[in-house]
Amino acid sequence: MTPILVRNIKHLTDARYFAAMGVDWMSIALSQDPTSFMLWHALRSWVEGVGLAAEIDVKDEMLLAKTIIDAKPNGIILKDTAIIDLPAELTIFYEVNTPGEEAAVNEGKTILLYNVMSSIDVLLKFPADKIFLQAKWSAELLDDVLSKGYTGGICFIGGDEDMTGVRDYGAMDEMMALLAR
Repeated sequence: MTPILVRNIKHLTDARYFAAMGVDWMSIALSQDPTSFMLWHALRSWVEGVGLAAEIDVKDEMLLAKTIIDAKPNGIILKDTAIIDLPAELTIFYEVNTPGEEAAVNEGKTILLYNVMSSIDVLLKFPADKIFLQAKWSAELLDDVLSKGYTGGICFIGGDEDMTGVRDYGAMDEMMALLAR
Protein backbone atom coordinates (compact mmCIF):
# COMPACT_ATOMS: atom_id res chain seq x y z
CA MET A 1 0.00 0.00 0.00
CA THR A 2 1.09 3.57 -0.66
CA PRO A 3 2.67 5.28 2.37
CA ILE A 4 0.44 8.11 3.61
CA LEU A 5 1.26 11.15 5.72
CA VAL A 6 -1.52 13.46 6.91
CA ARG A 7 -0.30 16.87 8.02
CA ASN A 8 -1.82 19.49 10.23
CA ILE A 9 -4.26 17.38 12.23
CA LYS A 10 -6.37 19.86 14.23
CA HIS A 11 -9.00 17.66 15.86
CA LEU A 12 -9.66 14.10 16.98
CA THR A 13 -12.27 13.54 14.27
CA ASP A 14 -9.51 13.60 11.63
CA ALA A 15 -7.17 11.60 13.85
CA ARG A 16 -9.68 8.78 14.33
CA TYR A 17 -10.67 8.71 10.64
CA PHE A 18 -7.12 8.62 9.31
CA ALA A 19 -5.98 6.07 11.90
CA ALA A 20 -8.90 3.82 10.91
CA MET A 21 -7.88 4.22 7.25
CA GLY A 22 -4.40 2.90 8.12
CA VAL A 23 -2.25 5.95 7.37
CA ASP A 24 1.40 5.67 8.29
CA TRP A 25 2.01 9.17 9.70
CA MET A 26 0.07 12.11 11.14
CA SER A 27 1.47 15.47 12.15
CA ILE A 28 0.39 18.23 14.47
CA ALA A 29 1.77 21.75 14.63
CA LEU A 30 3.19 22.34 18.10
CA SER A 31 3.78 25.81 19.50
CA GLN A 32 4.33 27.57 22.80
CA ASP A 33 0.52 27.52 23.21
CA PRO A 34 -0.21 24.73 25.75
CA THR A 35 -3.36 23.70 23.84
CA SER A 36 -1.19 22.38 21.01
CA PHE A 37 0.46 19.96 23.44
CA MET A 38 -2.95 19.05 24.92
CA LEU A 39 -4.14 18.06 21.43
CA TRP A 40 -0.89 16.12 20.89
CA HIS A 41 -1.34 14.07 24.07
CA ALA A 42 -5.05 13.49 23.36
CA LEU A 43 -4.16 12.26 19.88
CA ARG A 44 -1.41 10.03 21.26
CA SER A 45 -3.93 8.38 23.60
CA TRP A 46 -6.64 8.00 20.93
CA VAL A 47 -4.74 6.45 18.04
CA GLU A 48 -2.36 3.51 17.75
CA GLY A 49 -0.13 2.19 15.01
CA VAL A 50 0.48 5.61 13.47
CA GLY A 51 3.75 7.52 13.56
CA LEU A 52 3.28 10.98 15.03
CA ALA A 53 5.36 13.83 13.67
CA ALA A 54 5.66 17.29 15.19
CA GLU A 55 5.67 20.39 13.02
CA ILE A 56 7.55 23.06 14.92
CA ASP A 57 9.70 26.12 14.44
CA VAL A 58 13.09 24.51 15.07
CA LYS A 59 14.66 27.94 15.50
CA ASP A 60 12.83 28.08 18.83
CA GLU A 61 15.25 25.93 20.84
CA MET A 62 13.01 25.90 23.94
CA LEU A 63 10.09 24.59 21.87
CA LEU A 64 12.32 22.01 20.20
CA ALA A 65 13.53 20.74 23.60
CA LYS A 66 10.00 20.68 25.02
CA THR A 67 8.78 18.79 21.95
CA ILE A 68 11.45 16.11 22.21
CA ILE A 69 11.11 15.71 25.99
CA ASP A 70 7.36 16.15 26.47
CA ALA A 71 5.75 15.07 23.19
CA LYS A 72 8.27 12.33 22.34
CA PRO A 73 7.43 12.41 18.62
CA ASN A 74 8.32 9.66 16.17
CA GLY A 75 9.27 12.30 13.62
CA ILE A 76 9.74 16.01 13.01
CA ILE A 77 8.78 18.00 9.92
CA LEU A 78 11.21 20.75 8.98
CA LYS A 79 10.16 23.55 6.66
CA ASP A 80 13.58 23.88 5.05
CA THR A 81 16.51 21.67 4.21
CA ALA A 82 18.72 22.86 7.08
CA ILE A 83 20.30 19.92 8.86
CA ILE A 84 19.96 20.17 12.65
CA ASP A 85 21.12 17.80 15.33
CA LEU A 86 18.15 15.65 16.40
CA PRO A 87 17.93 12.30 18.18
CA ALA A 88 18.77 9.46 15.79
CA GLU A 89 15.48 7.63 16.45
CA LEU A 90 13.43 10.49 14.95
CA THR A 91 12.32 10.32 11.34
CA ILE A 92 13.01 13.69 9.76
CA PHE A 93 10.76 15.02 7.01
CA TYR A 94 12.00 17.96 4.93
CA GLU A 95 9.40 20.09 3.17
CA VAL A 96 10.77 21.37 -0.15
CA ASN A 97 9.12 23.46 -2.82
CA THR A 98 11.08 22.36 -5.86
CA PRO A 99 12.73 19.11 -6.94
CA GLY A 100 16.13 20.89 -7.00
CA GLU A 101 16.21 20.84 -3.20
CA GLU A 102 16.33 17.05 -2.89
CA ALA A 103 19.67 16.97 -1.05
CA ALA A 104 17.71 16.32 2.14
CA VAL A 105 16.45 12.99 0.78
CA ASN A 106 19.61 11.20 1.83
CA GLU A 107 19.16 12.38 5.42
CA GLY A 108 15.44 11.73 5.86
CA LYS A 109 12.23 11.87 3.92
CA THR A 110 11.13 14.66 1.60
CA ILE A 111 7.69 16.23 1.38
CA LEU A 112 7.58 17.67 -2.12
CA LEU A 113 4.90 20.20 -2.99
CA TYR A 114 3.34 19.15 -6.30
CA ASN A 115 1.26 21.01 -8.83
CA VAL A 116 -0.09 19.98 -12.20
CA MET A 117 2.84 21.67 -13.93
CA SER A 118 5.36 19.41 -12.14
CA SER A 119 7.09 16.84 -14.28
CA ILE A 120 6.29 13.27 -13.30
CA ASP A 121 9.66 12.26 -14.79
CA VAL A 122 11.43 14.32 -12.11
CA LEU A 123 9.31 12.70 -9.41
CA LEU A 124 10.15 9.21 -10.62
CA LYS A 125 13.86 9.91 -9.98
CA PHE A 126 13.26 10.13 -6.21
CA PRO A 127 13.65 6.94 -4.17
CA ALA A 128 9.99 5.92 -3.64
CA ASP A 129 10.53 5.17 0.05
CA LYS A 130 11.91 8.67 0.72
CA ILE A 131 9.28 10.97 -0.80
CA PHE A 132 5.79 12.14 0.08
CA LEU A 133 4.01 14.16 -2.59
CA GLN A 134 1.77 16.93 -1.24
CA ALA A 135 -0.89 18.66 -3.35
CA LYS A 136 -4.42 19.97 -3.24
CA TRP A 137 -5.56 16.46 -4.06
CA SER A 138 -8.69 15.42 -5.89
CA ALA A 139 -9.48 11.86 -6.96
CA GLU A 140 -8.78 12.83 -10.58
CA LEU A 141 -5.36 14.36 -9.84
CA LEU A 142 -4.35 11.47 -7.61
CA ASP A 143 -5.43 8.91 -10.22
CA ASP A 144 -3.46 10.80 -12.89
CA VAL A 145 -0.26 10.82 -10.81
CA LEU A 146 -0.61 7.13 -9.91
CA SER A 147 -1.37 6.11 -13.51
CA LYS A 148 1.90 7.75 -14.65
CA GLY A 149 3.89 5.36 -12.45
CA TYR A 150 4.40 7.33 -9.23
CA THR A 151 4.95 4.90 -6.33
CA GLY A 152 6.15 7.16 -3.52
CA GLY A 153 4.15 8.38 -0.55
CA ILE A 154 1.18 10.72 -0.61
CA CYS A 155 0.70 13.63 1.78
CA PHE A 156 -2.77 14.92 2.65
CA ILE A 157 -3.64 17.93 4.80
CA GLY A 158 -6.11 17.65 7.68
CA GLY A 159 -9.26 19.71 7.40
CA ASP A 160 -11.82 21.50 9.50
CA GLU A 161 -14.82 19.88 11.08
CA ASP A 162 -18.28 20.79 9.78
CA MET A 163 -19.27 20.85 13.44
CA THR A 164 -17.70 19.28 16.51
CA GLY A 165 -17.14 15.59 15.76
CA VAL A 166 -18.55 15.78 12.22
CA ARG A 167 -16.74 16.00 8.90
CA ASP A 168 -17.67 14.77 5.42
CA TYR A 169 -15.05 12.26 4.25
CA GLY A 170 -16.69 11.28 0.94
CA ALA A 171 -13.96 12.74 -1.29
CA MET A 172 -11.25 11.37 1.01
CA ASP A 173 -12.83 7.90 0.94
CA GLU A 174 -12.58 7.97 -2.86
CA MET A 175 -8.89 8.91 -2.74
CA MET A 176 -8.11 6.32 -0.08
CA ALA A 177 -9.74 3.66 -2.30
CA LEU A 178 -7.45 4.72 -5.17
CA LEU A 179 -4.41 4.30 -2.93
CA ALA A 180 -5.54 0.88 -1.69
CA ARG A 181 -5.71 -0.68 -5.16
